[in-house]
Amino acid sequence: MTLEAVREATDVQFRVRDGVEAPRRTARVLVVDAQPIVRHGVRALITSEPDLALVGEAASPRDALLAAERTRPDVIVLDIEFGRDERPGLDLVRALLERCRGVRILVLTGCRDREVMMRTVRLGVHGYLRKGADCTDLVRAVRSLLRGEGVFDPGTTAAPLQVLNEPTETEFARTSLLTDRENQVLKLLAVGMSNREIGARLTISEATVKFHVRNLRDKLEVRRRTEIVYTAARQGIV
Repeated sequence: MTLEAVREATDVQFRVRDGVEAPRRTARVLVVDAQPIVRHGVRALITSEPDLALVGEAASPRDALLAAERTRPDVIVLDIEFGRDERPGLDLVRALLERCRGVRILVLTGCRDREVMMRTVRLGVHGYLRKGADCTDLVRAVRSLLRGEGVFDPGTTAAPLQVLNEPTETEFARTSLLTDRENQVLKLLAVGMSNREIGARLTISEATVKFHVRNLRDKLEVRRRTEIVYTAARQGIV
């Protein structure tokens, strides 16, 4: 058996829960919260799931950035409250989205300030749950984020929906950098065309299409081809 085959065998999981196949690769999760009891609870939930792996914990924005850069998580579950001022939490979200390409951020907070929530969503977080949510809701939310979906607490849905179609701070900067050719490839991806079909339509080689798809992933800061269209649609550019 080759080394690659061994890695595949040890890293891949095949579980079906809630009627949906879980991600096939063990997903890496980082937990950030100032309260030890909350970190303990989230740790217990994540480590009990065979398709999820806890790769780190942090109690402060500084430690969170260091842990994220060291562990490269797929999902970060974090609270935006650090003391009385929400600014450190918002600055942390902004920094994580800028530095950690493709990371998915789930805010798990007790904050009930509507304006803070709106500002957090505008930054580009992928999910927002209140700490009163059920344990199963948290695990389900993590898996939903891994599938490229957004998750928002039923009690807070109205506010996020007002801003989901607006470009976020980081999204606006990224989408303005797309070339004409990248926009053409993006629109053909959105209708389900393969690389070969896109190449034939645009009269370019399949290798050139792959190059543009890779650039789209980099500029939209996603890891998977399937996330390109989802992220672009969320930004209103397709």
